[in-house]
Amino acid sequence: MASQTFLIVGATGTQGGSVITALLATPSVPSIQILALTRNTTSPRAKALAALDSRITLLQGDPSSPKEIFTNANTQINAVFCVTVHGPTGSEEAQAHGLIDASIAKGVKHFVFTSADRGGDVASDRNPTPVAHIATKFRIEQYLKEKAAGTSMAWTILRPVTFMDNLTPDFPGKGFAAMWKQVGARRIQVVAANDIGAFAAKALLDPARFAGKAIGIAGDELNFEEACEVFKREMGVEMPTTFCAVGSVLKMAMKDIGAMFKWFETGGYAVDIEKAREVYPELQDFGTWLKRSSGFREAVV
Repeated sequence: MASQTFLIVGATGTQGGSVITALLATPSVPSIQILALTRNTTSPRAKALAALDSRITLLQGDPSSPKEIFTNANTQINAVFCVTVHGPTGSEEAQAHGLIDASIAKGVKHFVFTSADRGGDVASDRNPTPVAHIATKFRIEQYLKEKAAGTSMAWTILRPVTFMDNLTPDFPGKGFAAMWKQVGARRIQVVAANDIGAFAAKALLDPARFAGKAIGIAGDELNFEEACEVFKREMGVEMPTTFCAVGSVLKMAMKDIGAMFKWFETGGYAVDIEKAREVYPELQDFGTWLKRSSGFREAVV
């Protein structure tokens, strides 16, 4: 099999980094080259990434300037993994649209986009949700499908749910726990961020299987009380949280997050977890994540 070159957007971030880790860990992986896109190739995180494997090449650039990315790559890119993050360089839609257009123009064969679940496979195709950052993903999905139609570029859409990784030992993590508690008895679906990388790696390495598919990704479904029980069982202490009033203040201050938790109360995610596990049997549930991947493995405060 000819060598494949993958462009990984956000390579030094949580999702992009997890994709690279999964690619390198895949047994009998075909010959690949990984272009790790980062805004700063001299950062300690970028240097550490480059040192992992000779198949990784750091590529400086920003999704908001896609033409520059392809020029600097100086090679044919076979597939792109795209994750968008709202920030100072432009909206998520601007980042994704430009990269999609440039990928088509440059002959990319497969575009893997990380979106978000919006109520299960069927609902996600038509439901933008009242949550701004999730609705943005919905519009990017539509753009990707429309622009890729009739071209040689296939697409795969990954639809994860809320990250378990939002639960951390520090104040932001305790604030997340407080907001979770306010949802009450209703369960919320969660996923380990590094598991998303495993799905993306599978899609990149086997485009014939995953092209044209949207895949929901969730590892567990719990309400706050159930999560506390799992935490106590696995960690031996109570799950760190803070006053519910703090959760209310955070939802008021971060309106998009507040809208998301409000959506959880009446609708929320609906990934078929068993179906997702058929694709990736090692998908972590909450207890497994706590022991294997969380920030609580060494210290709980």
